[in-house]
Amino acid sequence: MSSAISLEYLNSIEGVANGLATLDGTGKILLTQLPEGAIETYKGEFATLLALQTDYDIANLADYAYVTEDLSFYYWNSKLATPAWVNQNITVTNYNLLSASEKSAVPYIIIP
Repeated sequence: MSSAISLEYLNSIEGVANGLATLDGTGKILLTQLPEGAIETYKGEFATLLALQTDYDIANLADYAYVTEDLSFYYWNSKLATPAWVNQNITVTNYNLLSASEKSAVPYIIIP
């Protein structure tokens, strides 16, 4: 038994949220159709957190960079009340203070 889907229905869900993604001329999904944080962008290596913040005072969710000052990766967390670069290494106490949304925005490494 087979079922048919109308062309009108397919056209109505193409390129919309919870619908069908469309492809560009090279066969790739358009970036505008990906959810925030689906693409992580490495911003580079920085000597200090201040240097990172100076070069990137704002970023996209899950963008990340390496800071040699404390040998840590920092991720942009736009789910915080005040979006900021956050150290991936976080204490249990500080992690427990985050909301579920804030916790899920960054791949934290919880340290004692």
